[in-house]
Amino acid sequence: MLRLNGITPVMVTTFREDESIDDDAMRHQIDYSIEAGAVAVCGPGYAGEFYKLSDKERYHWVDVLIEHTNKRVPAIAATSSGSTQSTIEFSRYAEKMGADCLMVNAPRTAPLQASEMIGFYSRLCDAVSIPVMLQDADFTGSGLPAKVFIELAQKHQNFLFAKLEVLLPGQKSAEIIEQSHGQVQIIYGLGGIAMMDGLAHGASAVMSGAACLDVYVRVYDLYKQGQKAEAKALFYKLVPYLAFAMQHLELAVHIEKRVFVRRGILPNARMRQPSLVLDATYQDQIEDIVTMVVELCNECREKSASTV
Repeated sequence: MLRLNGITPVMVTTFREDESIDDDAMRHQIDYSIEAGAVAVCGPGYAGEFYKLSDKERYHWVDVLIEHTNKRVPAIAATSSGSTQSTIEFSRYAEKMGADCLMVNAPRTAPLQASEMIGFYSRLCDAVSIPVMLQDADFTGSGLPAKVFIELAQKHQNFLFAKLEVLLPGQKSAEIIEQSHGQVQIIYGLGGIAMMDGLAHGASAVMSGAACLDVYVRVYDLYKQGQKAEAKALFYKLVPYLAFAMQHLELAVHIEKRVFVRRGILPNARMRQPSLVLDATYQDQIEDIVTMVVELCNECREKSASTV
């Protein structure tokens, strides 16, 4: 049974000038993430601009993720698609290629009843044997009711993870853990901005971006070592970065890439079009925030190295 305890970052997609995907940059990012302490790597999710990728590109993305991770840590393939049939097709492909887990977003293009959501995930869980993670990405609401997760856990042994990206998820988190008797582990998303809330409510992992991974890993380690005050103090230094980034999805992805570039991990911060156009004032703000957060990452990296 796969268990996730720690930081499980979502990879960004690096594009060349012609907007084709740079596989070598993705491989470099995976190596950095594993070296920095990721307990799993994931994609292509929102941070990977999956919503701008073709089906062929998403399949290839998963190929590179699985092949290069090479079982050093679990590879979580994000296989959400527009229908039950296409999601199952992509998920079976990922399983065949060696994915360790599937992350699938709840269908929300058209509002559906909870019973339909349960049916969607039940068919998926029956179609594959590897663990399934329900990505409850409702950025402005409370997401799916806890009963959806609990019923799925009762029906399927491979329904193991709930990634919560909703408003104030703590109570739902605790309820899912308790009523699934610990079968379902809670992963906090939304760029990690609610990390401290998640740890307080029993979340086992945080699915953040990878650019500031050193900070998240150190916060997690401090918290689990019982140094909660130190963990909170460190995390709060990251909040200005997160608060600015989380104003818009495209902004969050772009600033993540800018941090990567400043740290020498990725060659560029190019977004696939269309994307946000930011004026000179915003560009200056981004540069100030990137400078601050890179210094914080370096500080955490040095402290972690000194304790090894």
